[in-house]
Amino acid sequence: MYEPTQEIISAELRLRGTAQIADIAQILGPGVAPLIPYELQRMKAIGLISYDEPLGPDSLLRLPHASLHVSACVDG
Repeated sequence: MYEPTQEIISAELRLRGTAQIADIAQILGPGVAPLIPYELQRMKAIGLISYDEPLGPDSLLRLPHASLHVSACVDG
């Protein structure tokens, strides 16, 4: 199933590495802003993104493999 909102969020994270929810909301626009928390929770549940709780405008989104890479570099 095609999820355009999730595709845009994923593409932005691939470009930036990390992004705040406020930045994503600005990119997606005010019509989609109310759906962002729901979409992010769905994406986190299936392992597409990670973020620290609680979810808010300043929460930092990242791709899950990016956090593993940083951890591997620090540990290894």
